Amino acid sequence: MFIETSGPYCSLALRSEGKDFVESRLLNKTHNEHVLTMLNRLYEENGIERLSTNLVGFSAGPGSFTGVRIGAAIAQALAFASGGKVLAIQSPMVLAMTAFERLSASNWWVSIKSRKNLFYLAQYEISSRDVQVLRAPELFDLEPEWLMEIKNQVNGVGQQPEWLVNIEGDRFYSGLHPEADSVLDLMERLDLEGMSRAPEFALPVYLEGDSPWVKTVDR
Repeated sequence: MFIETSGPYCSLALRSEGKDFVESRLLNKTHNEHVLTMLNRLYEENGIERLSTNLVGFSAGPGSFTGVRIGAAIAQALAFASGGKVLAIQSPMVLAMTAFERLSASNWWVSIKSRKNLFYLAQYEISSRDVQVLRAPELFDLEPEWLMEIKNQVNGVGQQPEWLVNIEGDRFYSGLHPEADSVLDLMERLDLEGMSRAPEFALPVYLEGDSPWVKTVDR
């Protein structure tokens, strides 16, 4: 099971006996009202027992403070109940892997809005067998030098910052949402590599300087 609640789009994916079952909806800020209903429906309509879940992944941030915490809490509860393990996956990585699956390009930088003019930026190199973090998520309120150098050579995905200028029109994709099924293969590989953890380690990712009460960030 993978749970994506880190932004306005909610996506759940469940793999059982080689089959994938997905439910996704645009929820904006109403995850707490709908995500458990979506989760229950995914199990019940496909005849899958919740207690058979041996691995639960969730989109761990950075992203919506409340959304990430909801995902972490559900992942913990489900894994505790089933005796399964958990995997915390960077939220920008989920979107990059969705872009890789939908558009086939392997190198992606990701932009996720925090608030006002602050954006989380990250970069990944993706193949069918591996994901490399080229630049770990950081919070920016101005275009960093590394992005100035690559923005017209490497595809971008997510929410485009207003301060991002002089980018070619076909280099940024704003119409994609993070889909939970895009990371199911990665979850299985990480679990085989011993990267999954006990439920109490289902912890969100927070960045230094990332607080609703902080108006500026250091770069």
